[in-house]
Amino acid sequence: MQWLMVIISLLAGVALAFQAGINGDLGKKIGLVEAAFVSFSIGAIVLFLAMIFMGKGNILQLMSVPKWQLTGGILGAFIVLSMVLSVPKIGVAITIVSIIAGQLITSMILDSTGMFSGRQIQFDLNRMLAVFLIGIALYLIYKN
Repeated sequence: MQWLMVIISLLAGVALAFQAGINGDLGKKIGLVEAAFVSFSIGAIVLFLAMIFMGKGNILQLMSVPKWQLTGGILGAFIVLSMVLSVPKIGVAITIVSIIAGQLITSMILDSTGMFSGRQIQFDLNRMLAVFLIGIALYLIYKN
């Protein structure tokens, strides 16, 4: 089952690269904030339909969750808007590698504290090397 999650995550990475390019191009045509809004609106409609037909949770519990757990939408809007802003100026590759670098560093900090997953994963030499290598990748892609 874990390999399936890796494949799904890789496909999400493919989708993220396409999304960045599509939204960046859309932003040039209709406006930056407008493109982010359209992208989020279409995504919200798709997720609404998925919730109706496939959802197994209880949306009515929304009012009882800690309010900080509702910030995911704000963070998602920031991510989409940052891609719309960045892609036309620096390209898809640099934008995505920069996002990955930010994700990698932050996720390692979260893992080392056990925040969200509850499972603490130490920041070791291998993880430090991974951060270093993503930094090299960013430099090499940006250098061109």
